[in-house]
Order: sequence, then C-alpha cells, then structure tokens
Amino acid sequence: MSKEPLVEFVNINKSFHEHKKIGPISFTIQKGEILALCGGNGAGKSTLIKMLTGILNPSGGSLQLEGTPADPTSKTYKASFSYMPDDMAFPRQLTGWEILTFYSSLQGVETVRAEGVLKKVGLYEDRNRMVKNYSKGMQQRLSFAQALLSDAPLLILDEPTNGLDPYWVFRFKEIVREERDKGKTILFSTHILSMVEEIADTAVFLEDGKLLHHEKVNVLTKSQEGYVSLEKVFFERQMAVAK
Repeated sequence: MSKEPLVEFVNINKSFHEHKKIGPISFTIQKGEILALCGGNGAGKSTLIKMLTGILNPSGGSLQLEGTPADPTSKTYKASFSYMPDDMAFPRQLTGWEILTFYSSLQGVETVRAEGVLKKVGLYEDRNRMVKNYSKGMQQRLSFAQALLSDAPLLILDEPTNGLDPYWVFRFKEIVREERDKGKTILFSTHILSMVEEIADTAVFLEDGKLLHHEKVNVLTKSQEGYVSLEKVFFERQMAVAK
C-alpha cells in the first residue's frame, strides 16, 4: 500500500544572484518515511530546508502540506514540524537544562518530557553545566534534544551528525529509527551516504542547486550486477550531469 504525501515541493526555486540559483525542484515527502537530502557543500540542501521551515521565502514555486497549499507563516504550519538547524547558537551563559526547559515552555511541553529527552541524548548528567563548557558534540546533541521535544509529525534535521563522535552517530541513527517507528516523518540532510543507506527510505540527490534524482534507497542500490553503493550511484549521477 502506497503512503500518503505529507509535504510536496512544487517547482520550488530560490534566486540569490545571477550565478547562484536553487531549483526549480519538485519532490514529495511521504508520511512515515525517512528522507535524506544528499549532496556536498553548496548543493542546496540547507536552502531547501530553510524554505520548508519558512526562514527563506522561495522566489517561485509552492509548498503543499497534506495536499493543500502551505503558508509557512501560519501557526498551523509551524506546528506541523520541529527543526534542528545546522548550527544552533545557544546562549553560552545558560545551562543545558535552562535552555531545554525554555524551549519546553514555548511549546507547552511538560518538564518531564525535557528530562526524558536529555537522557535520550546523553546530557542529563551534564544538564546543569553552562553551554559554554559543552563540546561541539554536546551542543549538537542539545540541538537535537530541542527538536525532539515536540510531537509534531515532521522532524527536520539539517546536517544533524556534524561534530558527533562514532558512538553518538550510532545512537542518532537508532533514535531516528525510533521516531519513525512512532509514526513521525523525518527529513535530514547529509553528505554521508553510508548513513543514508543505513537509515533512509528515500534519497534526494542535489548538485549545484539541481535535483539529480529522487528515489527509494533500495532501488538506487540495486543494479543488474547486484548491490552498488550509494556513493558510487551519486558519483555516477554527478559525472553524467557534468558531461
């Protein structure tokens, strides 16, 4: 049985200047799937996410949420997702606990939820330390924690594993699967294609602001000769576009 679309990008594009443009791009995020935006630096991953979250206004095209035109400025739309940016600047003089309970109060989430999320990302024992004393990986996990507070149906994660050590990359993948199993839809961006193979249902390949491919991961990694790595598939797509 096919899944229903949650979010649709319809000819979305963004022009910054004559030498930099994203799109037009069209693809669908299905309910209950993990979709990975794949590409190198400058491919357009973060720009697409910022248009989806309403941080940037598209130059053209539209977004649809569950089949109806989306208004990224509306409260209803904003309540449909939680978001982990690629670089979240927390107030350095506050503790991890103060920051997470602040976000909890904004979202109307009970304190016990904040406790559980901090335990999930391994920061509960360090909750009373100031963020300025957190490592890069700890700050990244705190950013992940604030995104996990919400019960919004869509979880948006921009380069979520930057700064994480191997153990927490492993735990991140476990947590993402757990969230999907609870019924959430997850969109994350990355340039680590081995991780995409492990946890994503669908991959979107981006290069220089263009959509190279949008396909199920298990389809992309199959060939007439058998298994082919996603890294090789992506490389071959890039080479084909470059010709």
